[in-house]
Amino acid sequence: MYKIFIKDLELFGYHGVHDFEKEEGQPFIFNITVIFSKDNLEDSLEKTINYSNIIKIIKDVNRKHKFNLIETLAKVISEKILKLSIFIEKVIVNIKKPDAPIKEKFNSVGIEFTEKNNFLKGKNCYLSLGSNIGNREQNLREAINKISEHRSIFIKKLSSIYKTEPMYEKNQEFFYNMVILAKVGNINPFEFLGFLKSIEYGQGRRIKKRYGPRIIDIDIIYWESFKIDSKFLTIPHPKYRERNFVLLPLKEVNPNFKIDGVKIDQYLKKKNYNEKVKLVKKIL
Repeated sequence: MYKIFIKDLELFGYHGVHDFEKEEGQPFIFNITVIFSKDNLEDSLEKTINYSNIIKIIKDVNRKHKFNLIETLAKVISEKILKLSIFIEKVIVNIKKPDAPIKEKFNSVGIEFTEKNNFLKGKNCYLSLGSNIGNREQNLREAINKISEHRSIFIKKLSSIYKTEPMYEKNQEFFYNMVILAKVGNINPFEFLGFLKSIEYGQGRRIKKRYGPRIIDIDIIYWESFKIDSKFLTIPHPKYRERNFVLLPLKEVNPNFKIDGVKIDQYLKKKNYNEKVKLVKKIL
């Protein structure tokens, strides 16, 4: 187990219940502790939790928001730090207000908030994204950002973007498709489906024709340990085994993925689907 700490980071912010606190501002002092565990930690900055990224999160949240409560400030900071790595077990955020508007003499007032990682016991979930209306790449990126904002979802890996021919209705623009591998924590599958549908709707999707053009499409392909067959949701997705635009990016994010007990690479060779799928670019 490792512990990263940032001590007495002083920033000027505009948080408080009084109007003058949001107008005039005041100093805030941040003390952060991040506890993480990782076997075989390599001597590389990319393989650990970079404290400069933690500081950047604190500065960005403090600069972009004017919260009534520093409790809210602490919670938002802790949730964003947790998103830095699946290996973070706990984040402790301590915020002090040395110039709080209190008549009595004091050194400082503040709060301490502890956030635990609920991804550690989460399950791997694979999502397929597609778009063939407007700026297809931007539509995919917007959906990724929205998905990553959910506190119970940690995006582990993104596939490249692939340009694919329409599979069922041919008379439409080619799609941009990709797959997300995410760790999903404490969330009900139907609640998760509703969350994804709200993203689609928020980006402007309206169902006019099955298999027709769409600004964004987000499907749950496979969710570890879940098997659901209902009117509203089926896991695994009933058609993912026949779709090159799902299988190729799926193989990229997990070459060891198995379908009916067969590794995905062998499965693809066996099926030899002729649907056109062309790699466009890596997505960062």
